[in-house]
Amino acid sequence: MKNIVKLIIILTVIVCGYANAKNNLTLNYQVTKELNHFAFIKIKVTDKYLRTDYILPNKTFTEMTVKDDGQYILDHQKNIAYRLDYAVNKENSDKALTGMLQHAPGFTKEQIYEMSLDPKNDPNNYIAYQKEGDNLFVGYLDGDKVQTVKTSAFPNQLLSSTEYTWLLERAREDTYFGKAFVGFLDVPLIDFMRKFKYDTDQLPTEITLHNEGKAVFLKTVSNDDIDQDDLEIESKFIIKDITHESIQFLNNLKNVAKETGVIE
Repeated sequence: MKNIVKLIIILTVIVCGYANAKNNLTLNYQVTKELNHFAFIKIKVTDKYLRTDYILPNKTFTEMTVKDDGQYILDHQKNIAYRLDYAVNKENSDKALTGMLQHAPGFTKEQIYEMSLDPKNDPNNYIAYQKEGDNLFVGYLDGDKVQTVKTSAFPNQLLSSTEYTWLLERAREDTYFGKAFVGFLDVPLIDFMRKFKYDTDQLPTEITLHNEGKAVFLKTVSNDDIDQDDLEIESKFIIKDITHESIQFLNNLKNVAKETGVIE
């Protein structure tokens, strides 16, 4: 497991707008490590907010996206909310996509971004899921078994097909904002659902991560209205903008990669 306080920053772009919040979903997970309780994960989703709380026995961290505003990492121990500004990230991402157009004539920026979303286009990290039983899929990376996923076909008692479709769309939109997440799992759960959708239309309810010794269980789902106070950042948090620091960090990595011949 990566250090839980390490931030992984990937700058991407958003191209969609939103209406006033009218949809609500709360998903509650339990995580075990080597069969022992490790953490709870609570995901709250509306049309504007996507908030994930990681609740460990002695620590809590939160990652949250607010549309047209930015992304936040909340360190509850220090009462600091680290912020990535959406407008700045969007500007940089637009420039990057425009640069890609020069090498991909005939494509639009949206088409290039859609290609980047497809996990098959990231061969170094692509996990191929194969159905190996009723409501059971096994994920392989470079031929090695890395995941076992139990699923629930629709309809089921947790989510309707309509709710699941909306949740996946929110996951896609959240990816547009860029990822700023705690190194808690290799792939955040909301993004795992988005990627898993490329291989199956079923709802993942139990995920065993063989390389990490962890298992993730979907316990409950609620579509009750979410209190606005449960989504916004409490006044006790000091907001620290790290947008430009993150961009500079990525630029430094890019320069090192060029100097070492990793990229041209």
